[in-house]
Amino acid sequence: MSSLKELQDSFQRGILAGDDAILSEVNDSAKERRTILFGVYRNAYVARLAEILGNDYELLHAYLGDARFAKLVRAYIAANPSDQRNARWFGRYLPAFARETAPFANHAEIGEIAALEKALADAFDGPDAPPLSITALATISAEDWPRLVFQPHPTAIRLTFATNAAAIWLALKAETAPVKAARLPEPQALVVWRQDLMARFRPLEAEEAMIWDEAAKGVRFSVLCEMVATFAGEDGAELRAATYLRGWVDLGMLAGCRVE
Repeated sequence: MSSLKELQDSFQRGILAGDDAILSEVNDSAKERRTILFGVYRNAYVARLAEILGNDYELLHAYLGDARFAKLVRAYIAANPSDQRNARWFGRYLPAFARETAPFANHAEIGEIAALEKALADAFDGPDAPPLSITALATISAEDWPRLVFQPHPTAIRLTFATNAAAIWLALKAETAPVKAARLPEPQALVVWRQDLMARFRPLEAEEAMIWDEAAKGVRFSVLCEMVATFAGEDGAELRAATYLRGWVDLGMLAGCRVE
C-alpha cells in the first residue's frame, strides 16, 4: 500500500505532468471510469491556470479575443508547468513565450502587449522607495553637479518595442477600438515605473532614451551633458539634459542621487 506522501506525489505528477500512474489508486465509480473522474481534477487545474493568465493579461485577452487568447493560454500552460507556490508568478514567461512561439511570434505586437502588462504589474508590486525631490536637488552645490549620479526608482523598467503595441494598449485601456498593429519606423523606448500608488509608462524620444539608459548605469551628470551635446548638438545641451532630469524628478522616476 502506498503511503500518504507517495499518493500525494503521484497525484501531483498526474496533474502537473500527465502521469497516469495515479489511476491505479483510483476506483471506477458506478457511473464513470477512473480516467474521466481524474480528468475532472486535471481540467480544473488547467482552467484555474487559464483564469490566472486571463487576470494577469486582461488587455491582451481583450486584444486577441476569447478563441485566440485561449489558444495562447493552452500552449503556454503545456510548455510551462507551474513551478511556484505563488500563482502571481505563473505567467511571468508569457511575453517571451509569445515572442518566440509560432504562430504568436508572427505578430510581434502580441508579445509586446504582454510585456507591457507584465512590466506594469511588476512595477505595481515593486519595492517602495521615496522619490528624489526637487528640494533635495536644490541642496547640492553647483560645483558638485558635474559629479552627480542618479538612481532610478527601483520599480523602473525599460522596454523597447518594434511595434505600436503601446498605442494598442492605451486604446484597449480606454475601451476604444485599437489601432491596427504595425511595425514602427524606429524602435520605441518606454519606461515603466510606479508613481505614488499607480503603475504607469511613458515613451521616450531617442535622445531622452539615450540619456536615461546612461544615467541608469551611474554615468555622471557632466558626461550625460556631453553625450547630449554629441547626440543633437552643443546648443542648449545642458538645458536639454536638465529638462529631462526635471521631468524624471517631477514624475517620480528617480529614487536618489549622490556625488561621486
